[in-house]
Amino acid sequence: MIRQTRTGACLMILGFLVLVAWEPTIPFVWGETPPPSKAVDPADAQVKKGMVLYGKGDVNGALAAFNKAIELNPNHAIAYTNRGLMRYKQNDIDGAFADHTKAIELDPTLAEAYTNRGGARFMKGDLDGALVDHTKALELNPKLASAFSNRGLVRLKKRDLENALADLDQALKLNPFDAEAYTNRAAVQLQRKYLNETVMDATKAIYLNGRLAEAYNVRGAAFYRGDMPQKGLEDFNKAIELNPRLALAYINRGIIRVEQKEFDKGIQDFKKGTELVPDLQVFAQPWIAKAEQEKAKSK
Repeated sequence: MIRQTRTGACLMILGFLVLVAWEPTIPFVWGETPPPSKAVDPADAQVKKGMVLYGKGDVNGALAAFNKAIELNPNHAIAYTNRGLMRYKQNDIDGAFADHTKAIELDPTLAEAYTNRGGARFMKGDLDGALVDHTKALELNPKLASAFSNRGLVRLKKRDLENALADLDQALKLNPFDAEAYTNRAAVQLQRKYLNETVMDATKAIYLNGRLAEAYNVRGAAFYRGDMPQKGLEDFNKAIELNPRLALAYINRGIIRVEQKEFDKGIQDFKKGTELVPDLQVFAQPWIAKAEQEKAKSK
């Protein structure tokens, strides 16, 4: 059993946006002769192309396909929310927000657009607005697992841990293969100081998606708090290997390196983390000062 003996490690929680599938069908009455096949709408074809490209990890190619779909059909709500997801992936949060809002204007029943916009609101710091959007998504589609996961993320940020846990439990009930939801639930358990549960959920996330850097980061934080810094260091190293832009993994690794008296490497990690996310400067600066003081004493 892991017991908490330390505090201080940061963690990164993961929003899960939704790429919307577009599969138009032609209804017909059983017993009748089916109507002839309908020609594929060019905009729909571009949406499908974008989804395939995104599935292959080609965000730029997917963005180009969704741009083309909107050019062909400016009223294609799904194309807008999918393009918004690509913009989110490129850290264009304002562009993502605008696209999801446009999708909602075109189709107010598109639940995925609401939870995607909630993700953009979250990144803009509008937690109350994000909560409203995710809740609206669930009103429209009570089985949308990602909306439960995303709302749980907002509630975690608002320190509403019990309701966050309830949302993430429901997300995993609806989709037990949702690696991101396991990661977010691990983050809730970490805040509740349930380190064993944190490690179990993060490990499950890694089993489902071995390239999920955030899961390694959360598990590493649990190991660190449970006085297993070497295991934590291994997880932070892996998180950075998988996502060299995951700022908090650098901060977390920096803490361990300073405590292991690797002062230069620790300072380097803190500087890299704050370079990626300047807002972390407030947290990193005391550790940098500590490292410099300890380094001077050791000479």
